Order: sequence, then structure tokens, then C-alpha cells
Amino acid sequence: MDCEEHSPSVAAWKVLSSNHKQKKGSLSRLSSGWAILRPHKSTIQLELTASGLDYDKRTRYEAFEEELDTWDGHEPRMFLTFDKAPIPISNLFLTLDKRLIRICSPKSVESFDITSPPNEVSGIVQRVLWSQKQKAIKPEKKS
Repeated sequence: MDCEEHSPSVAAWKVLSSNHKQKKGSLSRLSSGWAILRPHKSTIQLELTASGLDYDKRTRYEAFEEELDTWDGHEPRMFLTFDKAPIPISNLFLTLDKRLIRICSPKSVESFDITSPPNEVSGIVQRVLWSQKQKAIKPEKKS
């Protein structure tokens, strides 16, 4: 038995690149949507038949924003965004601190400090999350 064949890296690659049975009955790769991985229970947008997952229809930005707002920072998180291509193993990173959020995707890893405003080189996820946070802080205008 080859040890490399049963390594965590190979297992992760298989999960990210294989077809999975959806609740609606068809098979699909993780080619759209998002997931938040946690040590005890993970959440994913795509409804799979796999047990032990929570399913959530919100947008990635809504889900990521709430997770970051409620996360106490004691246990790591992994934020994934799916696209047509699988996420390469080299783009998988844990988030351990709100000052270095890692959003893992097939094309890149967006890294940012959620406690600081975006700047001219900030990625789309940081910009959207910051904008949503600012809208939530502003009091509504009364007519």
C-alpha cells in the first residue's frame, strides 16, 4: 500500500476534483458556490447527499460576512469559493486570525485583514465584505 495514496493532500484533491451526488440526484463537481470548513461542522452552498454538513443558500459574501462577525477566533476556518476548475491544493489555507483572512479559490488566494478598510490593491471579497459591514453600521435615514 502506497502511503502517498492515502495522504491528506490526495484526499483533499479527490474531494475537490471528484463528482459528488447532489440531493436532487445528479452528480456534480464542486464547480460553483462556496464552503466554510470548521473543525466540528462545515457549511456548503451546494446540497450534497453527504452527511455531517450544513447547507446554506446565501451568497458567499453573506455567509462569509456572518461567519467573520460571529467567529471568536479560537478554532480555524477555511473559506472556499468554487468555480469551474477545482481548487488546487496549493491554494488551500486555514484562517487563524481576523487580521489574515484567506479566501481560497481555483485562481488564487485572497488575503486580507478584515479589521482594516480595503485599499487600491484589495481584492473583491475584502471590498464587498467591507461595504456590507459599512451598510450595516450606517443608521437608516428617516423620511
